[in-house]
Amino acid sequence: MEIKILGSGGGEGYPALFCECAHCKAARRAGGKSLRSLSQTLIDGKLLIDLPAATHAHCLAGGFSLGHVEHLLITHTHADHYVPEILDTRGGCFAHNMAAEKMHIYGNKDVKRRFEGTFALFPIGSEIRESMELHVVQAFEPFTAGEYKITPIKACHAFDEDALNYIIDDGKKALLYLVDSGYPYAETLAFLQGYGKKFDCVIMDATMGDNYYKGHMNFEENKKLKAYLTEGMCDAKTKFVVTHITHNHAGTHEDVEKIFADSGIAVAFDGYTAKF
Repeated sequence: MEIKILGSGGGEGYPALFCECAHCKAARRAGGKSLRSLSQTLIDGKLLIDLPAATHAHCLAGGFSLGHVEHLLITHTHADHYVPEILDTRGGCFAHNMAAEKMHIYGNKDVKRRFEGTFALFPIGSEIRESMELHVVQAFEPFTAGEYKITPIKACHAFDEDALNYIIDDGKKALLYLVDSGYPYAETLAFLQGYGKKFDCVIMDATMGDNYYKGHMNFEENKKLKAYLTEGMCDAKTKFVVTHITHNHAGTHEDVEKIFADSGIAVAFDGYTAKF
């Protein structure tokens, strides 16, 4: 399995669009890995997680289209993770020769509600609408998406909806995706303990830096969760990665790497790729 983290920043990006704080100024000077766009991840080049406004920029930077993406997982409806408006170009005169005849979109009931509400206000042609199928999924109820077994799990985030994280399992390898989320709920941890196989890669939310907020993890919680998962759910070969890093709670990429030095946790950046 291959993961490519297309966007590694928090909800406002890093540097933030309107911000002149010391961290944002330092990131603009540093450039490179310190420049972080909105959160999005691509699995094996064909399974996409989340759909922020930065999606088009991610495709330009990576040199690919989304015409071959058949399955899209949405974690929750916050605008930095889900902007259904950009799907209005999936077909018609806007997109030709797509390898995937249909895109299947999976998420909670609010993902479907926002999709339908958006295109009720801004109608799209039937050809485009019929090229997409919405699936409402529930935490701890697995489903099949192409070659993958997908298991939604409860995310500790977006408390006015049923926010989701995902286990993505291709039969050989399993990815545990924990973005956006605070430290997992006890019932989520219990489910992970009983999943029945080890996780080969764990991607964790690292929004809060050295601060605390229930709905996002901080750096110490990242280290704590790695230690917890290593006791039976992961092993020495498991890749641990942090992402969703913000200017409010972290410095440049190099600063964050120093914090995780010798922890066995990699710090993602836009375009970060790992195979396992």
